[in-house]
Amino acid sequence: LLVQAQENGQVLQEKELEFLADPGMAETSSNAHVVTNNAAYQADDLDAYDSDCDELNSAKIALMENLSHYGSSNLAENSNLHALQDDLILSMIEQLKTQVVNCIKINHDNKQVNELLTAKLERYRNQERVLKEQQNDDKAKRNPVILTDNYLGKAG
Repeated sequence: LLVQAQENGQVLQEKELEFLADPGMAETSSNAHVVTNNAAYQADDLDAYDSDCDELNSAKIALMENLSHYGSSNLAENSNLHALQDDLILSMIEQLKTQVVNCIKINHDNKQVNELLTAKLERYRNQERVLKEQQNDDKAKRNPVILTDNYLGKAG
């Protein structure tokens, strides 16, 4: 964490430096897991909302600041970490479920509208066909064709 804070150019107070450099607080896999997972969740959130990725560094700095306010014993004894991560995952799943339900409803509504419009279009096509037939019948009645014997091709 100290290296990350220095890389990000963050100015740390003396207590924060002591905490981050405390040799009694050996970096366990769970501590590394916390930072890695939090950064991964933040990256996923940024991708999901198509947000500005530059905010990730600010979020990392804020995370380190929040972590630095806890004592090393509090971080080491934080057995609720997995429960918090599970809650976060469940919350994300619920949000996704809600989005899926909304999309399904919209798709269903669109399907109904499409079916209605398709039926109307078919009725209009039938009406057009009937009107054209009537027009052709009217033309035929107004302009009768006079057929002569020569035209019919009588053999003689």
